Amino acid sequence: MKKVLTPARGAILAATFVGLTLPAVAQSQLGRAIQTGEQATRRAETTQTRINQLDDERSDMVGEFRTLLQRKQAAELYARQQKKVVESQERELASLNDQLGRVDEITAQTVPMLLDMIEDLDTFIDADLPFRLEKRKERIATLNTAMESADVPIVEQYRLIIEAYQDEMEYGRKVQTWPETLTIDDKEIKVDMFLYGRVAMVYISPDKRYAARYDRAVGDWVPVENKYKDDIVKAIKIAEGKTSPGVMYAPATKLTVK
Repeated sequence: MKKVLTPARGAILAATFVGLTLPAVAQSQLGRAIQTGEQATRRAETTQTRINQLDDERSDMVGEFRTLLQRKQAAELYARQQKKVVESQERELASLNDQLGRVDEITAQTVPMLLDMIEDLDTFIDADLPFRLEKRKERIATLNTAMESADVPIVEQYRLIIEAYQDEMEYGRKVQTWPETLTIDDKEIKVDMFLYGRVAMVYISPDKRYAARYDRAVGDWVPVENKYKDDIVKAIKIAEGKTSPGVMYAPATKLTVK
């Protein structure tokens, strides 16, 4: 630290030169005065140091106060935002409680609708061409079992029914062929079955001797005209991927659902 020549130090320095010519008593008094001045100077320096320390502490406290004030403002802003979140959650909870209160009412209206959907689907299958009949009837039984089971929630019951409807719709968009054994003229005959979507269902034996279509009106198989046999064979090859797609002709009957 740079030393400053204070008035007291200046007086002491001046007195030092003067004291060289003063008597002993005067010199003693002057010495005491100098000593007193030095003590005052030291006390002043100590006081100034303390003042500087207090000023530094004040600056630190001001900075800390500003930091705390900013944190307080941020906390208040967060608290206001959280209050809005809580209010929103309370409104949502009230809405959910209201919906839960109406679940029984909704279920009471939905169950009869689902049962009607199953019954309509079963009626449609009975009136439809009898392809995959065992599989489709088993599905109807599974749906009825699901409706009677307390372990199957209503949402799952609805999903199963809609899935069944979608599968039935897909049958009408596809052509299918598969081998099957039928009893014809009291003999077991292997034939190739072919389904033209929902337009027609036919079969033909490999030797083309037996060929028939299912007639919805009579509910049984009736022989097809010879002119359709080659078309049936061609359609089967297309379905099997053995020939390129082309126009297919089918002996069709009208679908009527009562």
